[in-house]
Amino acid sequence: MHSYIPWAIAGGVIVAAGLVLWLLARRRNAAGINTTATSRTLQVGALLTRSALRKLVLRARQLLASRRRRQQLRSQYHVKSAQEAAQLMGNMKGVFMKLGQIISFADESLPSEARAMLRGLQKDAPPMAFELVEAMLERELGKRWREQVKHIDEEPLAAASIGQVHEARLRDGRHVVFKVQYPDVDTAIRSDLRAAAGLGSIIQLFLPNADHKAVLAELAERLDDELDYRRELRNQQLFCQLWRGHPYIRVPEVYPELSARRVLCQAYCRGMSFYEFLERSNARERELAVFVLNDFVFDSMHRFHVFNGDPHPGNYLFHEDGGVTFLDFGCIKYFDAAFLAHMQALNRAIVERDREAFDEHIHKLEIVLPGRPYAREMTWDFFQYHAAPFAEDAEFEFTHEYVARAKQVMNLKDLKMLNLPPDLLFFNRITFGLNAIFAQLGARANFQRLYRRYLYPAEDIAPSLAHAGAELPARFLPARAEPAAVKALAAPQAPSAATGYRQESAASAQSESDTPTCA
Repeated sequence: MHSYIPWAIAGGVIVAAGLVLWLLARRRNAAGINTTATSRTLQVGALLTRSALRKLVLRARQLLASRRRRQQLRSQYHVKSAQEAAQLMGNMKGVFMKLGQIISFADESLPSEARAMLRGLQKDAPPMAFELVEAMLERELGKRWREQVKHIDEEPLAAASIGQVHEARLRDGRHVVFKVQYPDVDTAIRSDLRAAAGLGSIIQLFLPNADHKAVLAELAERLDDELDYRRELRNQQLFCQLWRGHPYIRVPEVYPELSARRVLCQAYCRGMSFYEFLERSNARERELAVFVLNDFVFDSMHRFHVFNGDPHPGNYLFHEDGGVTFLDFGCIKYFDAAFLAHMQALNRAIVERDREAFDEHIHKLEIVLPGRPYAREMTWDFFQYHAAPFAEDAEFEFTHEYVARAKQVMNLKDLKMLNLPPDLLFFNRITFGLNAIFAQLGARANFQRLYRRYLYPAEDIAPSLAHAGAELPARFLPARAEPAAVKALAAPQAPSAATGYRQESAASAQSESDTPTCA
């Protein structure tokens, strides 16, 4: 009888340990977010374990199944995995939810049902209670928010990765929204970033060919930027000023007096979501939307040397007159003029099939480090993919097949042969973000003729919207760069030297008393 006692004790210890782990996994703060590394790691581990077991069952069932049945079983597997992942990511917020947002529109290989489940993370995650919203407003703004706010809706318009949005009316009649950060979401994000292995496993579950280290580096930088809404406010002020008066590109006005580190107040904008627009729009309206997005992204980059680093369907509102409102300026990239000049020269070399000039700028951009072997043909093929839309003087269509090939082009084995400077890595957001959106919009045009605006700025080519017949104010027509406009307005965290070709560029701070407004 006594021989059973050690086994009974061991069994009790195992049960107790399991209970402790279960309790740790369920621990949440007042906003319903797990913030400790232990609890978040346990939840991710459980998800991955269930997914691995489900995959074993899938393979066993596929052994004797027909090709059609194998495809059905694979689709069911992805849908179930996406359903569980969406629920987990929505509750965990932070890095995991951001991953779900990326996968929902960048991974064309997932079944449409699976992508639809993850798509809800773009704006419809489980919200926090309104009492916590009020507490955060009080904590960040003090008594003045109640003095200036006439009414605020308790139900959020959207709940995203680090905060949620509430519609409100100010006492002076202004119609606004408050973006309010989840309590302790910064702690949760730091816990996630420390648990890099779990994050890498999530990425590989849905994006097996992706370089998860590069994706994590991008996420870490982006979320660190997003956590301080004061930085986002300054970024949005800048874009508001740069695009004020444009008939199709709109940026909501922000209100510094009702904003703080974890609260951002901006003008309310009504519009269609990206997926509503896809359902309701005709071919001409989608074509116009492509040109609006194109001009906003590439004119911002090449004329003003800034880029809104989150080309994400949840960050656009579409309007019946063809306009698009751009939201979320938490992550802005300031480009150095020397870098963009080399990139333009590199792309001209591709268009002109000038291999010697291409090699020259590959080295100037430090894509090949001194003393390292130069994989010339592989590097040429790598950039041919990215330049495909404008490489030929012919119509190009952003197909789903073209977007899906990005995962092969950006595979880790080939990337190890290149040195991709930080500025160039930032272009991944165009490859995986904007291109995926263009594919869903059915973008088709002779992009070389449009991109000559950036490849040959001396030709003074008009913006793509003007080619589509839109009338634009004169100040939006020139193709030549105007980085001085950004230097006069930019936030203090403008670019710092990162690689050898870069030069430190000065940027003057803008005081809150000189806040630009948007019409």
